[in-house]
Amino acid sequence: MDIIDTDILVVGAGPTGLVLSNILGAYGIECILVEKNPSTGKEPRAVSVDDESLRTLQAIGVTESFLPLVSKNYGSHYLSPAGKTFAIVEPQLKTYGYYKRNGFDQPELENILFKNLQKYNCVKIYFNSTLTEIINKKKSIISHISRKRIPISIQSKYVIACDGGSSAIRKKIGINLKGLNFNERWLIIDLFETGNKFRHTQVHCDSKRPCITLPGPKGIRRYEFKLQEDECENGYCSKAFLSELLSGKGYEHNASVRRKCVYTFNALVADKWSQGNIFLAGDAAHLSPPFAGQGMNSGIRDAHNLGWKLAHAIKYSNPNILKSYEIERKIHVWQMINISILMGKILAPKNIFSAFFTRVMFFILSLYTPAWAYVSQMKFKPQPYFSTGLIWKSYDKKNNKMVGRLFPQPVVEDVNGNQFLLDNLFNNESVILIFSETPEKSIKRDVITKFRKKGVLIIGVTPEWMNPVLADFPIVRDVSRLLSDKNFINYIDKAFFIRPDRYIASISALNSFETFFRITETFQNKA
Repeated sequence: MDIIDTDILVVGAGPTGLVLSNILGAYGIECILVEKNPSTGKEPRAVSVDDESLRTLQAIGVTESFLPLVSKNYGSHYLSPAGKTFAIVEPQLKTYGYYKRNGFDQPELENILFKNLQKYNCVKIYFNSTLTEIINKKKSIISHISRKRIPISIQSKYVIACDGGSSAIRKKIGINLKGLNFNERWLIIDLFETGNKFRHTQVHCDSKRPCITLPGPKGIRRYEFKLQEDECENGYCSKAFLSELLSGKGYEHNASVRRKCVYTFNALVADKWSQGNIFLAGDAAHLSPPFAGQGMNSGIRDAHNLGWKLAHAIKYSNPNILKSYEIERKIHVWQMINISILMGKILAPKNIFSAFFTRVMFFILSLYTPAWAYVSQMKFKPQPYFSTGLIWKSYDKKNNKMVGRLFPQPVVEDVNGNQFLLDNLFNNESVILIFSETPEKSIKRDVITKFRKKGVLIIGVTPEWMNPVLADFPIVRDVSRLLSDKNFINYIDKAFFIRPDRYIASISALNSFETFFRITETFQNKA
């Protein structure tokens, strides 16, 4: 049997695998993506894409084609059993360049990601291909694949399991999931066209029949109902029962059902995310309750974190950089799972008393403006933050508050008056960003040259009140004031070392770039 050689084998062409393969393609890394199904997905499993995921999609160049298909900026309205609204959460902040909550159609996203992959000659895609055996050797991995029932073997340096919650690879290498299993069963009903024209999510907080209904583009809508023990046995739900549930919410009498399924949710995370050079990502590594809409979004975070590190591991023979993957991602995954569990408790109170207590709590919060802003603007959502990993903290504790965090993405303006999002200047490489009224005076030409030879970009950003000037590197103005308001302005006259996934690796004073040289060496040389 012939053996096909590649750098990386990605198993599973869901959103995580497709995004990861696009990142690898952008770096020119040889990659084979295998998927057991004959094409990308046809079912609308995930329905919510957040600002962080959209930023990753921007990095791989698909937002221009994807955003017109997205239902942008929807909030959540919480309703009592009587149907009265007792809380409204409608976040308007665009800290990372996009709205926090957006509805989308997963088959459309997967199709866009698949089409984008075809521009990379270094990426090959095999559908109708099932992994049958995996042999983890010291210097390579041999994966036996049944492709259209014809056996083939793929030899790679790394294998990435993006093959879902029931991951065959995770089971084959003996990694276990740990956490909580829930006995609750929920019915999902996706509708092609809906009579419910409300543009936000409606959360029916009812102990008798909890329900959440989410908007999507082109009139599609999802309903999720909690089931009783004797309802929809073996996954079968009669048409009359579906009609009763939908009409009970006042809208859907003759709805055209696109998809329906019964599921139980889990809060599980793999006890380890790799074995040798085999790594887990997405649902293969963690399963989250659906109530915060973070299952797919967490997988896309995995892909961005792991993707650039794999590229550096291959390009610079630097495998040690991959040790930070699980360290950086696992804590945040658990944070998102915990917030999902909390939101589930609000949606599905145990009894009328806990439901009443929830409404009272929201009323009390609404009386105090800062507390209500925290809730209504979704500031309770855990922000991705690394306290350890590929970060370098300094002696200045004020700087360390931002190290390990995702850098904001303002709208910026160049010397010609063109306005665009900051990341459009990035090139999936590390960036030294100088935030100053006069960035052009903050770094010497020979230092710029030294970093450029290492592939590190230099970018200057001025605060809102200072126009940019022509210099040896791009300088832009912070139009949207994300960096110029009271929460960030203390970092003026600072330099940020920003990783390819847009996280802050370190912060330094201007004209003091020694730490940045060490970071570059760590990223690009075998440690």
